[in-house]
Amino acid sequence: MHILGLNIGHNATACLLKDGKIVSCVSEERFSRIKNHHGIPFKSINFVLRDGKISMKEIGMIVLDDQYPIEKNPRFGKHFMDAYKNKSRKNKMLSYLGYKHPGLFQKYYWFKEGMQNKEKERQKIRNALASALEFPASKIIIAEHHLMHAFSVVGNLDSRKKWLIFTLDGEGSGLCASVNIFDGKNIKRISESSKTASLGYFYGIATLMLGMKPLEHEFKVMGLAPYAKEHSVKEIYPKLKNLFWIDENLRFNSRFSMPFADSYFKKEMKFVRFDTLASGVQKLTEELCVEWVLRAIKKTGIQNIALSGGVFMNVKANKRISEIPEVKELFVMPSCGDEANAIGACFYGYKICCEKDNISFKPFPLTHLYLGPEYDDKYIKEMIEKNNLNEKYKISKQKDINKTIARLLSKGEIVARCSGRSEWGARALGNRSILANPVSQNTIRILNETIKDRDFWMPFTPSMLDVFGKKYLKNPKKIFAPYMAITFESTALAQKQLPAAMHPYDFTIRPQIVTKKYNPDYYEIIQNFQKLTGTGAVLNTSFNLHGEPNVLTPEDALHTLENSSLKYLALGNYLLGKR
Repeated sequence: MHILGLNIGHNATACLLKDGKIVSCVSEERFSRIKNHHGIPFKSINFVLRDGKISMKEIGMIVLDDQYPIEKNPRFGKHFMDAYKNKSRKNKMLSYLGYKHPGLFQKYYWFKEGMQNKEKERQKIRNALASALEFPASKIIIAEHHLMHAFSVVGNLDSRKKWLIFTLDGEGSGLCASVNIFDGKNIKRISESSKTASLGYFYGIATLMLGMKPLEHEFKVMGLAPYAKEHSVKEIYPKLKNLFWIDENLRFNSRFSMPFADSYFKKEMKFVRFDTLASGVQKLTEELCVEWVLRAIKKTGIQNIALSGGVFMNVKANKRISEIPEVKELFVMPSCGDEANAIGACFYGYKICCEKDNISFKPFPLTHLYLGPEYDDKYIKEMIEKNNLNEKYKISKQKDINKTIARLLSKGEIVARCSGRSEWGARALGNRSILANPVSQNTIRILNETIKDRDFWMPFTPSMLDVFGKKYLKNPKKIFAPYMAITFESTALAQKQLPAAMHPYDFTIRPQIVTKKYNPDYYEIIQNFQKLTGTGAVLNTSFNLHGEPNVLTPEDALHTLENSSLKYLALGNYLLGKR
């Protein structure tokens, strides 16, 4: 049973499921080198088919959601920003109406939505996709956006228990949020919220008002938030708090339509200091998420929680949810933006097939995210010879590359690593990462100023051995955190040994807990580093230049090496060093 799951909106992604197990998944931006690429992910589709050793004819079903690109240009960020600048007079008028007269705008919005024929739009996409992929349109299923977010988590939920699945993002299928009950077999939606009350839009437009890119830099706002003075945040917070409320049906409501929140920011927050605004927006996000989850638990009595959708990329909000006393178990979908919907689409299609064939729906869990391409030493050697790299770099094939990397890190060197299968999703998990010693504060300056061109306030993350999780993290509920999807308070030992790999102001940690089973080579690097230094973690940041997608190929890795002050690059078992 082969199912191809697709996302053709922003973060276009292809995923292959075989007999209930995700076997390959990659986003198109890694091939195209265009951040947040949207459109049909042709190269990603080709990869998952090659990786699965199958042809398109062997695919039983293609599933995707109904959130589609609305222009051909794959540089989605430009469209997103233009849409929120409200250049046209019509948009300015609607923005004003939404701010001053929310009821009037809501009526206009729902009238326009009611005039659209969703099934006709779906059929257009179905036919276009069938033509582009030479695949029968009758075998293409298009499903609702937030349902795909909800299905993305089901493989990792204990089917013997009931779960509340929360989805929260900017928008999809006209919605920004949903609450669902999963009983191990079926998902039942009990609440949904219109995109007009979108917390995701509000956060995205706040990102834009702070001079950063929506859909890309929200994490910078989150990282900036802890620096604000508490008394300054208290002054503006009542105005922000008044914008949203959650009703008895678990729906988000808002004072005006959030897609036009820029008018509010310009009027009410014009002279508010940048870090104060970031902190106020972050505080609002955390408190609304906590209230929403708590209300749902009290209404249903279900205390096992799963989270999906782009807003839950906010690791600080996830931390607050984990700390709710009523929450017993928590699973956060790794990289839970729209790229996750390709995985949700696979599980949704698998459920349809199970029901058709009268077999039990038992999807396999995602145990690791190393689901993309890999390049062996033969490929790397040919690339080195083809480009005459020995003339430019010191190159050696190492007998034990993991020990070599650990030794360099222990001496304070920074090493980029491109080895094994690439990671799916927004997080670098060791195979396409820049690694450094987490003890040295000087590391932060070097990474920020000469390699990554990062904002000075942003924290780095530690990849830690699983046996060190208890030593470095305050985690009373023993939440397993292998995907950098949640933060924790740090212990005194962590603050001593990992000062460069935590938030420099509030000392929280967004960890990647590494197990030997799922990444033995990366585990061995950290283990060797621990033997040399006593520290059971390394600093890990994505292997890319600022504004570019994370590297995929050895050629991408070489490009980053040549255009930064990186000194060492580990390609498979080869070590490249600048002369």
